[in-house]
Amino acid sequence: MSLLDKKSRTSIMYGVIICLTIAIIFCVVKIATRPAVVKEDTNYYLPVKEKVDMEEIQMQVKEKEEKQDMTVQLDVHNRARLIEDNVNIRSGPGTEYERLGSAYKGYDFKIISGEKSEWIKIEYDGKPAYVYAEYVEIVPMFLNDDGVYEEYVAFDESDSNTEANTSDESEDVTETETTEESE
Repeated sequence: MSLLDKKSRTSIMYGVIICLTIAIIFCVVKIATRPAVVKEDTNYYLPVKEKVDMEEIQMQVKEKEEKQDMTVQLDVHNRARLIEDNVNIRSGPGTEYERLGSAYKGYDFKIISGEKSEWIKIEYDGKPAYVYAEYVEIVPMFLNDDGVYEEYVAFDESDSNTEANTSDESEDVTETETTEESE
């Protein structure tokens, strides 16, 4: 007595033949579509005969040099940067004036006047206000492409291709938060 009858053995044999046929076809296709054999010293990424347009290359070099020779024009403004945390902003030059709010270390404001006095007049929320000069450093700044003031660092004329227009006016005032403390 056999484990499988003749019909089952035939079906299994046809299945094996079909699987082998598919495997052989797959191998033939893979072999037929493989890349060609490449010599190790051949560079297929560069064309063998390439025409070089020297005029075009010279023009590109000249344009690059011209771009490097261009000077950058910056509007540099002195701004009042706070050097202490929680500094009171007042409506007038003294502690007896109304407290409009306060600001933190690192905030900067447009200077209206009084850079060399005890109280510096600044622009706070679009209005004139005062801050005690001991809590402020005067910093030259410029408005970057993102609309944020950055500190301006000057270089020697030989090292830089930047010209600065310095003035005491600026366009934006940094927003501040309100908290409690003296001066």
